[in-house]
Amino acid sequence: MKQKHSLDIIQVDAFTDTPFGGNPAAVVLAADHVSDETMHKIAREMNVRETVFISKSRVADFRFRYMTPKSEIDFSGHPTIAAFHALVEIGRIDLLQDVTMTRLETNTGVLDIDIVRNESTGHHEIQITHKTPRFLDTYDPKDYAEALGLSLADIHSPNPLQTVSTGTPHLMIPVSTQRSLDRIKPNWDRLKELQTDSDYVSLSVFTRDTREPTSDAQVRHFGPAVGVYEDPVSGSAAGSLGSYIIRYGFMETPFPVTSIVIEQGHYVDRPGKIFVEVRGDQEGIDQVKVSGTGVTVLKGTIHF
Repeated sequence: MKQKHSLDIIQVDAFTDTPFGGNPAAVVLAADHVSDETMHKIAREMNVRETVFISKSRVADFRFRYMTPKSEIDFSGHPTIAAFHALVEIGRIDLLQDVTMTRLETNTGVLDIDIVRNESTGHHEIQITHKTPRFLDTYDPKDYAEALGLSLADIHSPNPLQTVSTGTPHLMIPVSTQRSLDRIKPNWDRLKELQTDSDYVSLSVFTRDTREPTSDAQVRHFGPAVGVYEDPVSGSAAGSLGSYIIRYGFMETPFPVTSIVIEQGHYVDRPGKIFVEVRGDQEGIDQVKVSGTGVTVLKGTIHF
């Protein structure tokens, strides 16, 4: 059969400046006339955790849609970092100032994106302004400890297991030490069962016990219901995690902004770092920004 269409694709590892680290995403450029069916097929063909499709927007500078190999999701952090990295690299965005401001349309609404130029390294930092956090349902720690292969002693009490959303709802599960993260052995069927009729799309298990002294939290992120069993580095969940950390007093809150460094991905051999800025304190959070860099590992053309 004769192939009629082609699209340029760039694969970027996000939340890292080292190839094969962080979280890989496929970036499909000029996807304005790509049908939903074709988007799903391309996402399955690329078979990375998420593929982002870039098109024009009537209300912002760009419109992004995000597909896992299984389904569409409304917003995701690491493909957003990957896509803006790619747009800068191909010259669709000119970095004429130290900070270049753009607007992004997603299924969750319009987001502000700042690109901080770094001429010395070439790894420009993409800053995503998330929505103001919403603190949603809480859950029984016993159920989730059992589903993760842990005991109740691993759960960092008295803090709740709670869904937090800064655009995408994620369940936050605090544990006491890195050894608790080490011991996790998920029961995937049970986790999927628990997620049925819940208000979250995935869950983050985190501790303040970190591998590097410059980090503030270490996390493992699981999304079996969307076909992502363990995500190397999750940007959308980092916004929720940063908000949870401030709300429940895991860190002091120097006025007016608290900077949080999150490490993730070591358990799947793709280490990366996420930078979160939270403006506010336990009484109220006004703004959340999630930042990271990316590195290109592949460029090509898909024909169909």
